[in-house]
Amino acid sequence: MYRALAFICALGVCVSYVLATQCPTCVGVQACHSNQTVPKVTCTAAVVNQTVIQLSAYFKNVSEFAATASKYSCVKANFKPSGAVNYTFAVQGCTTGNKNVCLQPTYEFNGNLSCSYKNGGHKLHNLAQSPFTGALLSVVILIGTLMMSS
Repeated sequence: MYRALAFICALGVCVSYVLATQCPTCVGVQACHSNQTVPKVTCTAAVVNQTVIQLSAYFKNVSEFAATASKYSCVKANFKPSGAVNYTFAVQGCTTGNKNVCLQPTYEFNGNLSCSYKNGGHKLHNLAQSPFTGALLSVVILIGTLMMSS
Protein backbone atom coordinates (compact mmCIF):
# COMPACT_ATOMS: atom_id res chain seq x y z
CA MET A 1 0.00 0.00 0.00
CA TYR A 2 2.71 2.48 1.03
CA ARG A 3 4.85 1.50 -1.95
CA ALA A 4 2.01 2.24 -4.34
CA LEU A 5 1.41 5.60 -2.65
CA ALA A 6 5.12 6.48 -2.86
CA PHE A 7 5.16 5.50 -6.53
CA ILE A 8 2.12 7.66 -7.32
CA CYS A 9 3.68 10.65 -5.52
CA ALA A 10 6.98 10.24 -7.38
CA LEU A 11 5.16 9.96 -10.68
CA GLY A 12 3.15 13.10 -9.86
CA VAL A 13 6.34 15.07 -9.19
CA CYS A 14 7.84 13.92 -12.51
CA VAL A 15 4.70 14.77 -14.47
CA SER A 16 4.47 18.26 -12.93
CA TYR A 17 8.16 18.81 -13.79
CA VAL A 18 7.52 17.78 -17.38
CA LEU A 19 4.45 20.03 -17.71
CA ALA A 20 5.96 23.16 -16.12
CA THR A 21 5.52 26.31 -18.20
CA GLN A 22 8.62 28.19 -19.19
CA CYS A 23 8.72 31.73 -20.63
CA PRO A 24 11.43 34.11 -21.76
CA THR A 25 12.00 36.52 -18.88
CA CYS A 26 13.68 39.93 -18.84
CA VAL A 27 13.08 43.41 -17.47
CA GLY A 28 14.35 46.54 -19.17
CA VAL A 29 15.18 47.53 -22.72
CA GLN A 30 18.82 46.49 -22.50
CA ALA A 31 18.03 43.01 -21.14
CA CYS A 32 15.11 42.36 -23.50
CA HIS A 33 16.55 43.80 -26.70
CA SER A 34 20.10 42.50 -26.54
CA ASN A 35 21.44 40.46 -29.42
CA GLN A 36 21.51 37.44 -27.14
CA THR A 37 18.63 35.06 -26.60
CA VAL A 38 16.43 36.07 -23.67
CA PRO A 39 16.70 33.32 -21.03
CA LYS A 40 13.65 31.18 -20.29
CA VAL A 41 12.66 30.45 -16.72
CA THR A 42 10.05 28.22 -15.18
CA CYS A 43 7.04 30.31 -14.21
CA THR A 44 6.69 30.84 -10.48
CA ALA A 45 4.78 33.27 -8.28
CA ALA A 46 7.91 35.45 -8.00
CA VAL A 47 8.35 35.67 -11.79
CA VAL A 48 4.64 36.44 -12.23
CA ASN A 49 4.79 39.15 -9.56
CA GLN A 50 7.81 40.79 -11.19
CA THR A 51 6.13 40.76 -14.62
CA VAL A 52 2.78 42.08 -13.38
CA ILE A 53 4.43 44.93 -11.44
CA GLN A 54 6.16 46.02 -14.65
CA LEU A 55 2.98 45.74 -16.74
CA SER A 56 0.96 47.74 -14.21
CA ALA A 57 2.67 50.94 -15.44
CA TYR A 58 0.75 50.61 -18.74
CA PHE A 59 -2.17 48.24 -18.18
CA LYS A 60 -5.14 48.65 -15.83
CA ASN A 61 -6.58 45.76 -13.82
CA VAL A 62 -3.48 43.56 -14.03
CA SER A 63 -3.65 42.38 -10.42
CA GLU A 64 -5.89 39.49 -11.49
CA PHE A 65 -2.98 38.18 -13.57
CA ALA A 66 -0.87 37.76 -10.42
CA ALA A 67 -3.35 35.52 -8.60
CA THR A 68 -2.29 32.03 -7.62
CA ALA A 69 -3.04 29.64 -10.46
CA SER A 70 -1.96 26.34 -11.91
CA LYS A 71 -1.73 27.71 -15.47
CA TYR A 72 0.69 30.29 -16.75
CA SER A 73 0.95 32.35 -19.91
CA CYS A 74 3.85 34.25 -21.46
CA VAL A 75 3.73 37.96 -22.25
CA LYS A 76 6.04 40.38 -24.03
CA ALA A 77 5.49 44.16 -23.94
CA ASN A 78 7.45 47.13 -25.33
CA PHE A 79 6.80 50.86 -25.29
CA LYS A 80 8.25 53.59 -27.51
CA PRO A 81 7.20 57.22 -26.88
CA SER A 82 5.93 59.19 -29.88
CA GLY A 83 8.82 60.65 -31.85
CA ALA A 84 11.38 58.50 -30.04
CA VAL A 85 13.80 56.29 -31.90
CA ASN A 86 14.27 53.72 -29.14
CA TYR A 87 12.05 51.82 -26.76
CA THR A 88 11.94 53.09 -23.18
CA PHE A 89 10.15 50.07 -21.66
CA ALA A 90 10.46 46.35 -22.26
CA VAL A 91 9.42 43.31 -20.27
CA GLN A 92 8.94 39.61 -20.94
CA GLY A 93 7.67 37.12 -18.40
CA CYS A 94 4.81 35.09 -16.98
CA THR A 95 1.24 35.86 -16.00
CA THR A 96 -1.32 33.51 -14.49
CA GLY A 97 -4.41 32.07 -16.09
CA ASN A 98 -5.60 31.73 -19.67
CA LYS A 99 -6.76 35.31 -20.16
CA ASN A 100 -4.82 37.67 -22.47
CA VAL A 101 -3.26 40.49 -20.44
CA CYS A 102 -2.63 42.42 -23.69
CA LEU A 103 -6.40 42.94 -24.08
CA GLN A 104 -6.70 44.79 -20.75
CA PRO A 105 -7.47 48.53 -20.84
CA THR A 106 -4.40 50.75 -20.78
CA TYR A 107 -3.57 54.05 -19.15
CA GLU A 108 -3.29 57.13 -21.34
CA PHE A 109 0.14 57.43 -22.92
CA ASN A 110 1.65 59.12 -25.94
CA GLY A 111 3.46 56.47 -27.91
CA ASN A 112 3.35 52.94 -29.21
CA LEU A 113 2.71 50.06 -26.81
CA SER A 114 3.15 46.62 -28.36
CA CYS A 115 2.13 43.51 -26.50
CA SER A 116 2.08 39.82 -27.39
CA TYR A 117 0.73 36.91 -25.40
CA LYS A 118 1.13 33.13 -25.58
CA ASN A 119 -1.36 31.00 -23.70
CA GLY A 120 0.40 28.20 -21.85
CA GLY A 121 3.90 29.40 -22.71
CA HIS A 122 6.49 26.94 -23.88
CA LYS A 123 6.58 23.57 -22.28
CA LEU A 124 9.73 23.07 -20.28
CA HIS A 125 10.21 19.61 -21.67
CA ASN A 126 8.60 17.90 -24.62
CA LEU A 127 8.88 14.13 -24.21
CA ALA A 128 9.45 13.69 -27.93
CA GLN A 129 12.35 16.17 -27.85
CA SER A 130 13.90 15.41 -24.48
CA PRO A 131 15.41 11.94 -24.08
CA PHE A 132 16.45 12.73 -20.51
CA THR A 133 12.88 13.40 -19.37
CA GLY A 134 11.57 10.35 -21.20
CA ALA A 135 14.30 8.22 -19.61
CA LEU A 136 13.55 9.69 -16.18
CA LEU A 137 9.87 8.81 -16.45
CA SER A 138 10.73 5.32 -17.72
CA VAL A 139 13.03 4.70 -14.75
CA VAL A 140 10.40 5.94 -12.27
CA ILE A 141 7.76 3.67 -13.82
CA LEU A 142 10.17 0.70 -13.82
CA ILE A 143 11.12 1.26 -10.16
CA GLY A 144 7.47 1.64 -9.21
CA THR A 145 6.58 -1.57 -10.98
CA LEU A 146 9.40 -3.43 -9.21
CA MET A 147 8.41 -1.96 -5.85
CA MET A 148 4.78 -2.96 -6.25
CA SER A 149 5.59 -6.49 -7.45
CA SER A 150 7.90 -7.31 -4.51
